[in-house]
Amino acid sequence: MGKSDTFDFDYVIIGSGFGGSVSALRLSEKGYTVAVLEKGKRWQKKDFPKTNWNTRKYLWLPQLGCYGYQMLTFFKHMVVLHGGGVGGGSLVYANQLLIPPDDVFSRPEWGIADCKATLKPHYTEARRMLGANPSPQIGRADQC
Repeated sequence: MGKSDTFDFDYVIIGSGFGGSVSALRLSEKGYTVAVLEKGKRWQKKDFPKTNWNTRKYLWLPQLGCYGYQMLTFFKHMVVLHGGGVGGGSLVYANQLLIPPDDVFSRPEWGIADCKATLKPHYTEARRMLGANPSPQIGRADQC
């Protein structure tokens, strides 16, 4: 970005996770100028703990001295574990690219449209873009 006292973008995307980064990519491919805002830092490979037992580098709970990349947000009826940093949810998705089983789409909350049919063609593209590969080691825990 050149020197300027003003910022001028066609679109501003809040969050650099899967949704934000794909939106930014698609808009920029169409020639729009895009800014992506993220509240967390850019994590380097060396910054990630080797185990999630290293809670100080794993969880983000500053009041307890923890400054990791996994944030906990507490709501009245739920707790959300999410990424805190550049990449958003991709920081915490655990390299899992699962296609929901059929019974998921038969639940009432999916009833407003044929979500299974709508989403199906996009799984292949998502796998390609994310560089997904089958796991060479499938154990009992993977089949739950």
